[in-house]
Amino acid sequence: MLFDDAEYGKSLAAERVSLRRGIAIVLGIFLATRLVVWTFAYAGAMINFRIRLGLEPPFEKHARELREKYTDTTTDEGKGYQNILTDLAPLTNADGRHYAKILKQGYRYQPVSRDAHPAKRQQNIAFFPLYPLVCYPLTYLFGVHGAMILVVHLAALAGGFALYFWVRQRVDERAARFSVACLFCLPTACYFSFGYAESLTLLLTVVTLMLADRRAFLVAAVVCGLATATRPTALGLVPVLMLAYWFNAGGTRTQRLGRLAPLTIVAASGILLYAGYLAYRFGSPLVYLHNFRVGWIPDSTRADWLQYLTLARVWDQFKYFGRVIEGFPIGLVNLVNPFAWNMPLNFMILFLSLAGLAFVPRSFRPLLLLAPFIFVHSYAASGGATFGVEPIARYMSVSVPAFIVLAAWCTRELRPAPRYVLLTVMMLIQAAWSFHFGMDEWSG
Repeated sequence: MLFDDAEYGKSLAAERVSLRRGIAIVLGIFLATRLVVWTFAYAGAMINFRIRLGLEPPFEKHARELREKYTDTTTDEGKGYQNILTDLAPLTNADGRHYAKILKQGYRYQPVSRDAHPAKRQQNIAFFPLYPLVCYPLTYLFGVHGAMILVVHLAALAGGFALYFWVRQRVDERAARFSVACLFCLPTACYFSFGYAESLTLLLTVVTLMLADRRAFLVAAVVCGLATATRPTALGLVPVLMLAYWFNAGGTRTQRLGRLAPLTIVAASGILLYAGYLAYRFGSPLVYLHNFRVGWIPDSTRADWLQYLTLARVWDQFKYFGRVIEGFPIGLVNLVNPFAWNMPLNFMILFLSLAGLAFVPRSFRPLLLLAPFIFVHSYAASGGATFGVEPIARYMSVSVPAFIVLAAWCTRELRPAPRYVLLTVMMLIQAAWSFHFGMDEWSG
């Protein structure tokens, strides 16, 4: 007998139990890590609030006075309180304010000189449109900040589930769970809870890669097009998808070459459509580059050619560890600075991506090039300026093929204790990163 109905029924039941347990674990990982992010972001915001008001500890002795004084948000003092602690403000600092302004006022652009105030030079056309478009309908129900935070959490959770189902089928159950744990414990995974486009980019990136891995290249190109409407760094997905298509699609070389150009256009359609919008609204798509060069990374802050080619500002990011040794024990405070972990994190992801090429199936290798493409694109666009180099770890947080390699290796080669230590260390760094963001300090 080739098949046993009784055994088949038992295997299906075991599979359903395993799947339900895996889904529950993924949800638990998501909720636990997001609780840490929220807690430390609000702790940072509270410290910021105390500093601004000059409050001495303990905080409890000021609580009643503050409740009475700052409940009325029509006063200047009440508005100050609201801007720091209420209306999800600790989760919508920095770029979140620009997205909120887009939702409230739309895109604004007016040519300015390099001598203008930074607040006027940094205009919101620097932010791609898909995240605000998804948030906009929800603003009528949840308000601007509420819609922003709801979307990022739903997108991140959906991205975590998509990664789990993909790796479960591609590798195994243990690797699937651990890859999700790596994703959400990653230090820069705090941005999956902030009012940024990272969560939406994550979801669309995972789906694009999963479809490409299953050789559904046309649908993958459509989803990739959506991803390129979230962030400029999502453009790194396009060459990854094209390489996956070239090496894994059927047909002759001539047939594949003929399909490559239209597939590339579809895959990059998000950024192409946004360029068309800028041309229609502001006269030229080049206003984006002008705004970027004048407002966000001025020429005066860019590296010279020697510094640029030698990655001088990349190596400079390791200065924080030198300060730990030089100023020990006070120097230990440098270890809670997000920028101390920026480049080590990037190099870890690059190492996993490149080293993993020798250990994965040939069909999966193009997907591992995502992290190198994102790094090269981000560095090239930065002009070697420190301000442009600092956020690269945030952009690299969607490099899920590297996390799959890490998960597969850890679950097969490491005992549970070292795996838990790795996740704990990453989560501690994420907590420190969240605290800095809540303090409204630039953290990439």
